Amino acid sequence: MRPLLLLFCFSALATACTSARPAEHLDRQGQRQGRTRTYYDDARTQLFTQGRYRHGRPVGRWRYYAQAGELQRQERYRRRGFSNIAYYYPSGRVARRGQARTVDEPRGAHFYWLGEWRFYSPAGSLDSVQVYDVGKRTATKYLTDKRKIADK
Repeated sequence: MRPLLLLFCFSALATACTSARPAEHLDRQGQRQGRTRTYYDDARTQLFTQGRYRHGRPVGRWRYYAQAGELQRQERYRRRGFSNIAYYYPSGRVARRGQARTVDEPRGAHFYWLGEWRFYSPAGSLDSVQVYDVGKRTATKYLTDKRKIADK
């Protein structure tokens, strides 16, 4: 009877000492791995980011939220540092959409916009198209009254 009581006590202590799921999952090299969520508050009620890491790098779809809870930005990470990004108005409509790239350089990571970025009005209609080359705007095209794009 006594060994059974000791076994019960030790098992109760062992389960009481286990913690909740760790905040970060790490791979063998100590880099972040798997799904993750970050929060604005310690109570973990106001979601800030939601995404997934593979070997320390963000992969797939990431969502970024404002403190009020609405979606601010969504990024889809691709290979070789490319990502598709969409910024949103508080109403949930797309504000602007385009492509970016992150490059590892000797002085640190360099993030820049590239290619065509489409800018939308709060009503959802296309307002302008801006073209970027390594983070520098090279052209802007505005929509005319007849909904055609005009260079300026």
